[in-house]
This record gives sequence, structure tokens and C-alpha cells, in this order.
Amino acid sequence: MIIDGHNYCVPQLDAAQGYPTPDVKLRSLQAELGGHSQPVWRVRDRAQADNSTLIDPATGELREVEWTRDLGRLAWSVDGETYTKQYLPPMLHNLECPPDVLIREMDYAGVDVGLLHTYPTLGSPAFFNGYLRDAAARFPDRLYRLITVAESEIPDDVDAAVEALEGEVAAGGVSGLQFIPGFYAHPTTGGEGRRDSWHGDAMRPFWDAAESLRLPVYFTLIGGRGSALYERSWQQTYLDEQRVLMQWMERYSEQTVVITHGLPWRAFMDGGRIRLPEEVWQVFESPRCHMQLLIPIQMGGMWEYPWKESEPAIQECVRRIGADRLIWGTDMPMVARFCTYRQAMDQFRTHCGFLTDDERRDILGGTAARVMGLVDP
Repeated sequence: MIIDGHNYCVPQLDAAQGYPTPDVKLRSLQAELGGHSQPVWRVRDRAQADNSTLIDPATGELREVEWTRDLGRLAWSVDGETYTKQYLPPMLHNLECPPDVLIREMDYAGVDVGLLHTYPTLGSPAFFNGYLRDAAARFPDRLYRLITVAESEIPDDVDAAVEALEGEVAAGGVSGLQFIPGFYAHPTTGGEGRRDSWHGDAMRPFWDAAESLRLPVYFTLIGGRGSALYERSWQQTYLDEQRVLMQWMERYSEQTVVITHGLPWRAFMDGGRIRLPEEVWQVFESPRCHMQLLIPIQMGGMWEYPWKESEPAIQECVRRIGADRLIWGTDMPMVARFCTYRQAMDQFRTHCGFLTDDERRDILGGTAARVMGLVDP
């Protein structure tokens, strides 16, 4: 069974999708796009521009922009010019990827099951949980889902957050909870965020409930994303988040953990190679900690298929973590900026010659199936 451990259904990007207005939603998206590595260009002549059209690099503040569309792609106007970047791949229509489109892509590539991830720039937690619930219900043998919360709002009404978890699990199709620690302190929808730690006493009832529900927790350790890229080192903030996660895992030692997206490969580039510090492996000393491998979505802007330059780092992951704790994922449909779905799969199916057949089976579905409870552990 081939399982894509990380893909998406995307509701229309420039609609409100559970937020009070489309402008509130797009303000959230602006923070994401303003720190994203996809190139920016000026629409009238395709001249190269940069993220300073979205975020003031001196202050990290979002600029005042007017959102629009150009040739069906998302665009923004500032200082009399219109700019764009290809956040969604250009083949998508109406700035969305509904479940039917994802299933068609999966069928063509030969992917049996997809695990739908969440992100607040795609919709509010309540809206997006419902959107993915409907997708999983339409394709119950093909699509499973993670559930989301507004991280910074949990301590305000922890009972309501626990009730939401229990309700989503009861609704079906749930394979885990996705939690983004960076948004606990710096919510993408604005506001001050929290100064206390996301694993402190205020969060204890929430985490106890996740443990009692036996929900695997998918942690997205984003480090510095969006406007934070102008303020701090992504490498350092990532390692800081890993250290807090290790403290959390000491308390919840029986919880299954998945680190989404893999490591921030770009943050550890040195002389054209990925050089990973010893500290990065400490979190995987827990046998319950797994990691996704998403190479093309992170490195596709630098390297070409089949991303041979990444193989020493992959080999080190197999040696240090074990293929039985590694999960292939794609970020589909976003990965189509750089390659086809099948190419993303073939990186591990036909390339990476150092992998054994058993290791390929684990990475391409076996590990994900065990974490998701589709097969016995």
C-alpha cells in the first residue's frame, strides 16, 4: 500500500473559509506568503521582485496591499504595481484543490491513501475540520485527516478545545492531531499570542485528552516562518522548538509523535550540501518519534529531479532514525510547482539506491499505515 503521509485538499484560497471576512483570511495568508521561498514577480513585465512587497523587511510588519487575481492566480497590488507568486501550482483552477482533483492525481500516480494535513491560512479551524471531514467521508478508503485547533486560543477555553477534539474523533476519518507550536506564540491570524510554553500547566488538560483519545500528534516545527524570518534564524528557532518537544515527550512518553515536513533542509545548507548538526537527532532518541520526508517541496527550487543531492541526508536519516520511523509525504498539490506526483514518489520507489526493499516499503507506506492504525503495529 502506497500512502502519501502529507497532502492537502485546498478550499478556494481568496474566500473567507470560516474567517469573518476574506480580508481577515488574506491577512493571514500574507504573513505566510511574505516569508515563503517561492519567487515574486511584477505582473506587467515579469520582472523579478521580492517578499518586501508583502512584508516590510525592516520591521516585519505586513504592508497594506490590495488583493486581486491575475490570470486566475492570486496577486496583490502595492504602490501602483501588481505582483504575484505561484503559491498554488499553476494547473489548479479557481485557487482550489477539491477532493476530486486530489483523488485524480492519486489515481494517476498510483497512490492508495492520502493523509490530509491542515494549515490556518487555508481556513479557520472549525471550517477546515468540517471541510476535511466531508472530504474523508466522500472517500473513506482513500483519504484520512488530521484535525486542527487554534493553538493560541486553547487555554482561553480548554474544555471547549477538548470537546472539539472528542467531537472530531467521533465524526470519523481522523488519524491524528496537527499542532503548530510556532502559532501558539505567534498566531498567524494576528494578536499577541502566548508567552507561556505550549506544554505548560494551562495546556495540560488538552494534552491529557489527546493522550486518552490515543491521537498521534503531528507537530509542525516551523521555526521562523512568515514575518518571523525577518527577525530570527530559522535554524535556531527550529532547534529551540525541538527542545521543547523533547520536554513534552518526557511527560507523554507513550504518545505517538510525527514531525511533519521533515527537517528544515534549507536552514542547514552549507557549501551546497545539507549538513545536519548532532543536536538535531536528539529528539529521535524517543522510539515513539517519527519523521516525514518531504524533499521536493523544500528543495525543488534548488535541485532537479531526482534530487540526488539530498541522498546523503536521507541516508543519514535512515541510519539515525530507521526507515520504520520515516514517512514519505509530498505536500501535494503544492509539490506540483516542481515535479509530478509520480516523480515525488519515484524518488524513493526507484532512486535512493542505498535503500533495501523493506526500507522502501516502510517509507512509502508501511510506517504511515502503522502510525495511522491501518495495520497492526
